[in-house]
Amino acid sequence: MDPAAALADMDELVEEVLLRSPPDDPAHLVRAALVCKRWCRILADAGFRRRFRKLHRTPPMLGILHRHTHASYVTTFTATSSFRPRNGDLLRDWCALDSRHGRVLLAGLPLRDDPSENNLSVWDPVTGEQLELPEQPQHPNRVPFGWNATVLCPDGACDHLDCGRGPFLVVVVGTDFDGGFVYAYSSEAGAWRDPTYAAHYGGDPLNFFFFDPCAYVENALYFMFHRDMKPGILEYNLGTHEISQDLLPHYLDRGVLTTTENGGLGFAAVDWSRLYLWSREAGRDGYPIWAQSRTIELNIMFPADCPLLSSCMIGSVHGLHVFFVSTVDGIFSIDLKSGRMRKVCKERDIENFVPYMSFCTPEMWMNKVGAFRCCLSPSLKRCLPHPWL
Repeated sequence: MDPAAALADMDELVEEVLLRSPPDDPAHLVRAALVCKRWCRILADAGFRRRFRKLHRTPPMLGILHRHTHASYVTTFTATSSFRPRNGDLLRDWCALDSRHGRVLLAGLPLRDDPSENNLSVWDPVTGEQLELPEQPQHPNRVPFGWNATVLCPDGACDHLDCGRGPFLVVVVGTDFDGGFVYAYSSEAGAWRDPTYAAHYGGDPLNFFFFDPCAYVENALYFMFHRDMKPGILEYNLGTHEISQDLLPHYLDRGVLTTTENGGLGFAAVDWSRLYLWSREAGRDGYPIWAQSRTIELNIMFPADCPLLSSCMIGSVHGLHVFFVSTVDGIFSIDLKSGRMRKVCKERDIENFVPYMSFCTPEMWMNKVGAFRCCLSPSLKRCLPHPWL
């Protein structure tokens, strides 16, 4: 056999093996890239990255961003994998609001009730790049007093497997005494769009919470709010830019919005020692209703000496069916697919909790003379416990 053909066949075999590396352990690919230059080129090729993401589909959870009450000006990245962000173990004077499609939305501290008085930036933990956004639109003759925000890929038709280096959209929702408003920043335009306003439907104004995670379902964003001590959701359609509001049943209060297994809108909450899941479905009259879809007994999953009476739901990983429960013994993750539970944080006194999901693979980099070469980014080097890398 021709030596060149033999090497090509060998490369195909090596690629097929490396494609099956666990996505939640980036160190596995880093070690393989250090074997030889040929393997490094295979791993850093754009075709390998696309195949790797397509094979595994859902990005793995690499870590968690959280802020403790006793260190309110420091955001900590707690790793749940071998990944370590570049210069991101401690983020001083920044608070993580949300994370989606490989990016993290940060807000400068201290947080203020008027969103236009807050500095926002978008951070990529894999590359270490952080982009501070321009000043937000002002609200003349209005007095905002509550808001929330998220970051996402602007392409509704994207499969979100390899869009972490592409355009992004930051959406801010807020409220004042006159109604709710939404405006967005487009990285493609490099500017904020004009706000969209909606009047209140009656009752007291909406009250958003800074750290309640939003849900992204079928090209729409859903944010939780309270009004007249009642829970509700604000829906913002990314295609039509329309805003709608809907009150939730009283029992859907102390929990978080999620996505269901079939891609619909869901809700998860913990009451005593049970985890309850609901899904929003179409009712007989066409109006949506909430149906309880599942109940999980936490007593059989948690340690016997872990009290669950004061536990509460604080977050979830969309698409992975992983939920986070805060207890007096710390914060635990619950994987409903595998039935596994593990402690991810020893402390429970935190003010926000943002899981970070992303694929992390070697890439080709351009050197000073304009030639492409295979090398490891600083974040990938930090996946290995060797100070000389």
